[in-house]
Amino acid sequence: MADADLPANNLVSALIALEKTRDASRLREALQALSDLLRAQRDDHLTRAFVSWLHEGLRVAGRLPAGEGDALTQLQETQTMLKENVREWTREWLEQGRAQGIEQGRHEERALLCRLAARKFDGGAAEGLAAALAGVTDADRLARVGDWIIECATASELLARVRDDNGSGG
Repeated sequence: MADADLPANNLVSALIALEKTRDASRLREALQALSDLLRAQRDDHLTRAFVSWLHEGLRVAGRLPAGEGDALTQLQETQTMLKENVREWTREWLEQGRAQGIEQGRHEERALLCRLAARKFDGGAAEGLAAALAGVTDADRLARVGDWIIECATASELLARVRDDNGSGG
């Protein structure tokens, strides 16, 4: 098959080019092309398989001239880079999920406090409390509001305490 007949930017074409290579400079180019294609794939398992196959196949065939291990090293470094990127992405996703989970929990806690205020006082107390607690994420402050729902005799007393609370625990 002629090189011109091979599809461009294709892993199989890159393998065929490696098989047909007869000199060191062309081998370097073929390995670099393969490295670029594998990097674009972002598939750690596939990269590892190619690195292992290439290293063993070229070494056994005596087609890995001195210094040509660099291109294979680049493939291995790509594999390492992908692993590190995946670890970092996973950390970021976990942090985002944790933050979303905390916010969801705070939202549910605020809703529960409003529900309790409505049951003890009335719907107006719940609406006033919802407005006062909008955006409050401090767990201690929300806990104090729960205590005040129990302690306060009237909705106006509860709402005054919530308004006057500056987050210092008073």
